[in-house]
Amino acid sequence: MNIKRRIPSKSNERGSALGKILGILCVVGLVGGGVWGSKYLLSKEEEKVRQEKYWTAEKSDFLVTVKLTGRLAATDVVELKCQLEGSTTIESIVEEGTEVEGPFRYTIQADDTLASIAADTSKDELSIRLLNSVEDIDWDNLPEGQSIMIPGDLLVELDPLNLKERINQMEIVVEKSENALLRMIGNLKNTELSAAFALKVAENNHKLAVMAQEKALNSTIKNQIKSDMGSITNLANQVEESREQMAISEAKLKWYKQLEEKQFLSKMKLREEQLKLQREKNNAEQLRHQIAMAKARLDAYKKYDSVSILNQSELAVDEALVSIEKVKVRNIADLRDANSTIATQEKTFDLENERLEDLKEQMAATRIYAPSDGTVVYFSESYKEYGPIMDGARVHRGRNLIKLPKTKSLKVELNVPQAKRGLLTRGMGAWVQVEDVTLPGTLSVLGTTVDTNRRGHTEKSYFKGEVYIDNNDFPDSVSEGMTVTVEIKVINLEGENQRIKVPNQCVTTRMISEDTAQTGCYVLDPVTKKHKWRPVTIEYSDENFIAIKEETEPGRGLQVGELVHLSPLTEAENLNLEEAVMDKGRVALGTPGSGKALSAKGENNEPVDFGLSDEQREKWEAAQAEATGEITEVIKKIQSREIPEENAVSTLSKAFESSRAKVGKFLNEDQLEKYDMWIIPAKLAAKGRVKRFLSPKSSLGKSVGSKQRRSRE
Repeated sequence: MNIKRRIPSKSNERGSALGKILGILCVVGLVGGGVWGSKYLLSKEEEKVRQEKYWTAEKSDFLVTVKLTGRLAATDVVELKCQLEGSTTIESIVEEGTEVEGPFRYTIQADDTLASIAADTSKDELSIRLLNSVEDIDWDNLPEGQSIMIPGDLLVELDPLNLKERINQMEIVVEKSENALLRMIGNLKNTELSAAFALKVAENNHKLAVMAQEKALNSTIKNQIKSDMGSITNLANQVEESREQMAISEAKLKWYKQLEEKQFLSKMKLREEQLKLQREKNNAEQLRHQIAMAKARLDAYKKYDSVSILNQSELAVDEALVSIEKVKVRNIADLRDANSTIATQEKTFDLENERLEDLKEQMAATRIYAPSDGTVVYFSESYKEYGPIMDGARVHRGRNLIKLPKTKSLKVELNVPQAKRGLLTRGMGAWVQVEDVTLPGTLSVLGTTVDTNRRGHTEKSYFKGEVYIDNNDFPDSVSEGMTVTVEIKVINLEGENQRIKVPNQCVTTRMISEDTAQTGCYVLDPVTKKHKWRPVTIEYSDENFIAIKEETEPGRGLQVGELVHLSPLTEAENLNLEEAVMDKGRVALGTPGSGKALSAKGENNEPVDFGLSDEQREKWEAAQAEATGEITEVIKKIQSREIPEENAVSTLSKAFESSRAKVGKFLNEDQLEKYDMWIIPAKLAAKGRVKRFLSPKSSLGKSVGSKQRRSRE
């Protein structure tokens, strides 16, 4: 809606001039009788008012449009960017406008290897691996008959800088880390064996201590007491024998004395007998002493030694038990340290291996291959800041290099001013003029929020918009990047929908109070021949005319036949004076809101130029819905760990294979080949979601890490 500020009208200016003239004439009349002259001039001014230009209010047809300018862009396009870290230079780039081919499927032959396939197809090995990363492929033993995807035509080669050296250095680091991990795993085995042996020794020592305790209690002490008591008994028997012997010796000595008195025996013989008796007495005394000492030792043994032996054996048993617990605690600590060391080394190995893979992916990113068939178009948005795309150009990570339109379909990218946003709705028809060609289009995108990128370069607010060109049959001279004129059809007021239409300059605004403005027109009063202010409501407008809304309230709106003053405009700040689209009357538009024009944009859920029949499309939509649900369910199960990590890739691959098998039942060979090209981005996207949940990434990391985690658990 265009609202104009109130500006001084010509009639007001003339009124001011008339006042000055009347003042002068009053002086003249006083001096020379100029009253007649005053009347004459007044009649002349009234004649001038009657000669002002007016617009007669009448109902008429009104095609309301919004005129904008935009730039052509491809609707189905792949944007290729520099993915290398930092900045580098372009070593070579395919010429702009070149027709290139995307990936193709290759069937593995006997004796094929990844190196031989890469050499035969002139493609990088890692690029082939990455393109088929979703598939579960044993690259060391390629099975004959299995098909893989081969990258498309080479588009860009970037300077790899020192990536080769960094990859070699990181491979050495990864190999050392791998060896350290294996060595730590071996140390864990040794620690486990040592821990088991130490525990077995401690448990055996406990058994020996228990046996020693039982032996001391049931054998050693009892046998010692029995031995000591037997010794005492033997000594007592010897004492008894010695007593009997002494009795015999005393009788014999008495007899010897009698013989000696009768001189039948020598005194020497008597003396020997006396000494013998004395020895027997001494021996008896010694035996009695030994018996006393043996009894004392036995008592001491019972009271002290046996108790000490029992306490020592019990202490040995307790010490053995404590030793078992200490060994267990030490074993747990040693095993925990060993496992912790392995876990740390596993993480270190994973990080280093990921760095190596990242470096290899960086190396693969130095070669950019065509992801699909199309025509090469260079990006030009960054010319001013970074220079054009060409051999030797300096590029940084994330810079757009090439656009690869997949089809001939085009759209117009628009910046819709805030003042015109309210007039437009998605689905409106539009005329698009490219040079001398006029094409039908549909407003397919209309932003609901201000385009902040656009707002940063101007004080005005703009909304993002897109007009899809409904006709693909246009000359080759019409191409992406061209500036075009767009005229969007808002409404066609005709027949019963006609409105009173007046030129834009008729409508202005004026202040009806200190802080309130009102939109309206100046209407000529047929009786007084004076201009009266008439408030009106603008219903529709374009750059030339305004449709006045029909009013029921008295004193508002315009009536058919009224003369509306053509007030001059003093500014055109909100007026778009751009040239309208030519020949638009010869080009028919779709009915707004019917959805027919919008559907011309193409289906994003099927390959380009798929050529499905109605029967095939019905089966296709059902198969795609089922495949989407199945693949989504697989990803959810992987993320929830319901599907083990080691089975994640193979399960996801089977889901895609199942989807391909289903569509293969009703697609022909050519359609199936297009399907294989089309499904690649979906596979890579699914693999990207799953990849965040799979760790470690390398086969060694998977096998070593999972096995050790299971062993520790």
